[in-house]
Formats: sequence, C-alpha cells, structure tokens
Amino acid sequence: MFSFRSIFPYFLFLLAVVAVSVMTACNNDIQNTDDRSIGQKGIYFSVAINVPETTDSIIENNSLQKADVRRRIAPTGGKTGDGAENGQTSENTISDISVFFYRSSSLNQAIANDELISSSVYFESSDILAGNVTKTQKVDIPKGVYHVLVVVNAGDITPLFNTSSKVKDVCDFIQKSAWIETGGYFSNFVMSTSKDKSINLSGITTAASPATIQVDIERVAARVDVIPSNSSGLLKNNYLVKNSSGITTGRVVIRKIKLINRLTAGFYLCKRVVGNMSGATPVYLGDEDPSTGGAQTNYVLDPWSIVKTKLNLSGLQFNVLSGGTGVDLASSLFSDYFNSSYSFNVQDVVKSANLTVGGEDFYILGYTLENTTDKSYQLNGYSTGTMFETTYIPYKITSYDAVSRTNVVLDNLDEISFLAYDNGNIICNSLESVEFAFLKNSQPPSDFFVQTFTTANTWQQVSDFSNRIKDDDLLGFKAFLFNKMTGKSMSDHLTESLSWNIFVLSTYGYSISAGVISANQNGKNTRAILSNLGISYYNNGLCYYPYWIRHSNDGTVESSIMEFGIVRNNIYKLKVVSFSGLGKTLPFEPGKDDPGRQNDNSYINISLNVRPWRLISHPDIVL
Repeated sequence: MFSFRSIFPYFLFLLAVVAVSVMTACNNDIQNTDDRSIGQKGIYFSVAINVPETTDSIIENNSLQKADVRRRIAPTGGKTGDGAENGQTSENTISDISVFFYRSSSLNQAIANDELISSSVYFESSDILAGNVTKTQKVDIPKGVYHVLVVVNAGDITPLFNTSSKVKDVCDFIQKSAWIETGGYFSNFVMSTSKDKSINLSGITTAASPATIQVDIERVAARVDVIPSNSSGLLKNNYLVKNSSGITTGRVVIRKIKLINRLTAGFYLCKRVVGNMSGATPVYLGDEDPSTGGAQTNYVLDPWSIVKTKLNLSGLQFNVLSGGTGVDLASSLFSDYFNSSYSFNVQDVVKSANLTVGGEDFYILGYTLENTTDKSYQLNGYSTGTMFETTYIPYKITSYDAVSRTNVVLDNLDEISFLAYDNGNIICNSLESVEFAFLKNSQPPSDFFVQTFTTANTWQQVSDFSNRIKDDDLLGFKAFLFNKMTGKSMSDHLTESLSWNIFVLSTYGYSISAGVISANQNGKNTRAILSNLGISYYNNGLCYYPYWIRHSNDGTVESSIMEFGIVRNNIYKLKVVSFSGLGKTLPFEPGKDDPGRQNDNSYINISLNVRPWRLISHPDIVL
C-alpha cells in the first residue's frame, strides 16, 4: 500500500537537490554579469568608427574675429572653439585599431585604483570594412560591464601592454609619431579615445551576431592653416602698410611661411587636463573650459608641460624619451626651433593644395603635436608660431644727394636693399643718408663724404678736417679718424689713404656702388654691427614677421590659462589682415631675440579661429 510517509525522505532529498540547482543557476547568472573569473568567457564584437563626410566647409561659424588694438586676437578655443570643421580624406582614413578593455566605474577611477587591462585586440587594415566597421573578433573576457580605450593608426601597440599592465600605463604611454609624411603628403593620423564610456557586454554574442562597439575618438595632432589674402584688390599675398595716422608707407609681399616650434617629441595617448601645474592630479579625457562656458579654467598637459619653466629653458632639463626632467635641451622637443640657424627653402612656401572655406582660400601649413605651458611661462622658447618671410617695399626712401649735399626723399615702388633708422621711421638707401639724417640740421662739413686723404696729405690736415665733425656722429667717422691719428706727428705725411668710403668698408664691411648696396665684406658682419647702433639692414627688402599662435584669450593684457598653446584635434586658422610696420631683418637676431621673452606679435595683424576638427564619433555604445 502506497504511503506518503514512506517516500517523504526521498521527497525532501529531491527538493533539496532542486533548490541547490536553482541557487547555483541564480548565482551563475549574477556572476556572469559582474565577476571576472566565473561564467562563460568570450565575447564576439566588432568596432564601428564613423568618419564624417568630407565637405571642405566650415560647419557652424564662418566669421573671423578681428585683432584688437594690442593685436591680441580673441579665439574661443577650448572644447567647442569657433565652430567645428570636417577633416580631409587623408586626415580621416582609418588604417588600424587597437582596443583595450578594462573594468571600473570610470577611466579616472580605474587609474586611481591601479586597475589592470582585462584584454586587448588589434584590427589591422584588412580587418576594416566599408564604413570603418571592423570584422568580428573574439575577446577572451567574462561577460559584464567594461570600458574601452581605443587607439587608431598607431600600428599594433597591444603587445606593449598585457594583462599585468595598468590602465594608466596605456593612458600615460608617450607615442612619438602622430602621422606619416611621405613627400609632403600626410596620412595615417593617430587618433585616440575622446571621452569615457561604459559598455554593457552581458548579452549573448556569436560570430554571426557580434556586439557592435561604437566609439568616440579624436586626432592627437593639431593643424595650422593660413589664409594669405586680402580684400584690397591687390594680388594675393600683397598687403599695403599703413602707419598709425593711416598713411600708406609701403607694401609687404609674403614669400614663404614656416611653422616654428612644432613640438614633435611625443604625446600622451590619452588627453588629460589639470587645474594648475603645481602637483594637482590630472583628469583624464577632461575638458579645458567649464560646463557653463567661458574662458579656460584647466590646462591641457603634454608630457613636458610641468617642466617648461623659465629656469629650465636654457638648461639640460628635459627627457625627450619619456617626459619629465632629464638631460635634453628644451629645443630638442621641437622641430624648426625659432632661434636655431634654420633657413627657408622652397618647401616652406604655403602648401599648394588650397581649399575653399566660407568663400575664402586657405592652405594647410602643417601639423604639430600638443604644446602647452603654465600661464607664467608662455615664452617664445616654448610656444608654437609661424614665421613669415616677406619682401618689404618702402614707398618713400631717404637718399643723400651729393650734388645738393643734403638728404632728399624719393618715391619708390621697387624691391631694393635699404637701411632703417629711428625705429623704422626713417628708411635710407645708404649709410651717407643715415649719417646725414642723424646729424639733421647740424650738417657735416660740405666735403664730409667726398674728402679723401692720401700720402700727399699731412696728419695736421686730417686733424683740421675731423675737428669740424660733430663729436657724436652716429657711425663714428670722427672717432675713426682720431684713432688713426693716435701717436702720429702732425707734420708727418700719411702712409695710407683715408676717406668716408674706406671707413665704412673697413668698419662695417659695407659699400655702395652704382646705387646697389653690398655688405658683409672684409670679414665683417654688417648687419650685426649696424644693429648695435639701432640701424637695421634689409638685404633686397627681406623682412620677417613672427606670429605666436594663441589657443585662447580671456581679453586681459596678462597671460591667461591656455592663452598661448596648441591642443590636439584643433585647427588653427590664421588669416593675415594687415601689416603696420617693418619686421625683423632676420628670422632670429642673436642678442635681440630671447627664448625667455614673453610672446609679442608686433607689426603683423592676424585674425584667428580655433576650430575643433569635427570629432569622429558615434552615439552611445550599443549591442
């Protein structure tokens, strides 16, 4: 006879087995989501990166902001800048992708907690399909919530980081190359994660139905464009020069433009910002400007930002291999360092491939890496800029007339060599006219420039002549004659010839023949010697204007946070508006140009837009 009491023990046993099975299943479901080691491993996934269609047009803002009276332009800079702009095809092309997975609540928390990389996957060129969606790969990690770091076009960097590597190791890695240059053509621009995102990879994936990870990335390089044109009706690259009274004094013709102080030593794979340079903890993938808008409140850091101080500028204080202090000069961080002996060449002319944006032609001048400093050390030795090589054509030139024995002002429209005196207010075509302009109404003897003494003359005659010259003549002709007379008997005859022309040739290595100036003769550096007297020598009218690029400006005279600097994924569009005076006689003038000087941009007026390169982005990551 059947009795429930007889089978009750077996029923309890069966109930216990079912309960344990249910509990185990529930546990497995939970741990598959969150645990790193328990549960089914292996996730099939692909990566999708959207490259915007190239339209060669400015998307949001076509206006250029004018320089104010201090020639301090006012770019917006920062996260949104003056409106975004699409990249060119070569700047958007994706050749390879490295993906790093890690577990944490955020990137900055992962770095603070020394979290490890969970796994990494590399997609080579053949893995990338149309639309920049990759083929499917499998990553051997448990299902769960992950974050990803993505690096594009850097080659396979995954072997550099394994599962014993920390997330911080990837973020702090200093990559040296941000693009490939072949014969003046730039491609393979390195890009990296632009913002932190979490990814829920808990669903069921197969090779046929992978999870699609959509990512936001940005280029690590910056681009500098120039628009060397105007609306005056003159030929492109020609600019009228007007003084403070609005009077046209000459014309500038831009010949070549060079990007100087391009930081090329390296960059962090991940952008980071900091509120101050004095030991504050960086925020990775953070913003420069506050969410409420306004001027920058954070610095963007390059690997050497913190050690770019005035004290370190002239010493062996840098390490170009790994960032931080070391035994390298500041100049080793840059190419085309502004106080080096670089020279312009044909490749420094504005790039021939012009693009039309907002109805204006602009040219891609070049690319550079991130370059930032503390606001107290935004110096010429650190900042990135442009150097304009021009021909200056003065419309009026002062010339000494030997017949009337006075200075006359001549009209001029030609490219000529000339001398500038009195801070460029007086432009002369000879040292005679400079000397006469200096003496002004106190005229020299009527035979000042033509008198020649030979062996037929005595030293007494030389003395009589020199006593009629003002003591403070600018070029020192009187002192030259008195030096020759030292120790001589006044009744003796000369043993050498003396004249004004002999004086300027022996003292300055300078002569003028048939109206053509020649210099640097007899082993003399004419330009350097004359420069000490406040006289600038412009050979064939060559004239140089430096311009230091601003990233942002809060409108004050004092340097502000991120005022001078270069930040990744920005396009710095420079439009030459006008020139207001003479530039430098050389790109760098020893003794005058100091790397430790605060930036100044005189005599060239620039309008500047700082436009973020339109980010290559997708919406939120989806399965």
